[in-house]
Amino acid sequence: MKSAMISYDLVMDDEMEFIEGTFRLPGADWQVIVTLRQDVLEPAVKQVRWDSGVTGVNLIVPLSMQLNASVVEAALGEHFGVDRWVVVQGPDSMVLR
Repeated sequence: MKSAMISYDLVMDDEMEFIEGTFRLPGADWQVIVTLRQDVLEPAVKQVRWDSGVTGVNLIVPLSMQLNASVVEAALGEHFGVDRWVVVQGPDSMVLR
């Protein structure tokens, strides 16, 4: 079972307008995640490198999809092969970017 760490910048609720945070895969540096709703048919994960050199992902979900921690963790888990996310107090995404 592969586990990884995730940290959310905002207090999470069952329905969020957007989500920002950071995550750390085993043996890797912290990365940034920004999650937004757009007019797409299914969730998509796009690799990103910010001007600071920090890497991460933009997670785009359909306008009609509920947006919360479970959605983020499921999409990231599928993309990176992670079975379990441990929520921790990690670095702030805006500071890393």
